[in-house]
Amino acid sequence: MKINAAASVGQKNLGTTMHWAGLIIFLYLGLTEIGISDSKPAQCNEVKECFNYDLVCETSDYEVRHYNASKWVATNTTSFFMEFAMYSGFTRLFQYIQGKNAEGKKIDMTAPVLLKIPQDKYFFDIKTYTIHFLLPASNQQNPPAPIDTNVYFIDFPDMYAYVKSFGGWLMTLNSKSNAKSLKQQLENAAEQFDSSFYFGAGYNSPKTLTGRHNEVWYIAEGTPICQAP
Repeated sequence: MKINAAASVGQKNLGTTMHWAGLIIFLYLGLTEIGISDSKPAQCNEVKECFNYDLVCETSDYEVRHYNASKWVATNTTSFFMEFAMYSGFTRLFQYIQGKNAEGKKIDMTAPVLLKIPQDKYFFDIKTYTIHFLLPASNQQNPPAPIDTNVYFIDFPDMYAYVKSFGGWLMTLNSKSNAKSLKQQLENAAEQFDSSFYFGAGYNSPKTLTGRHNEVWYIAEGTPICQAP
């Protein structure tokens, strides 16, 4: 009788454990389905926080990613040359996170640095570029106000992005050639996206000389089809 009673208790405890384990797995899978992710991207290896994403699907040419809504600090620069615009905008935003703000507060650097690049209208054209730094999680809700009137905040909505990765340095020629290639691949796959601009994304410090990671993004319009061209 004692053995049977012990066995009954053991079965009951095992059943309870399996119930909770099943519930935890169910909740985990549910959170995964709606796009909640705390894992850092593999290319995020130089800073504490990156713009995390969920990989929706991928082809041999590009990835489709889902990004949650987020807040960024940004500035606009106008130039004939993307490299000059990047340097000017980066310097302005770096001063903001180094304490040139209403609270004199230093803010951690994040990645990637995003550069919004308008599509070419002419071969040699002056453009307005927008440089963005992602605000860390601790500053997403109430970041220190900028002192520089050229620095402002911008909210990114929940979005899908088509992403092509490449190495080296983020420059005019390689960003333009990769964006052109990605655009053609998306059109071949009948994907819907905003073609009026693309983002250049850089993950590395200027001091990093090897193993650099860059990307170009087009933002999806609607839900991606997610199929190879």
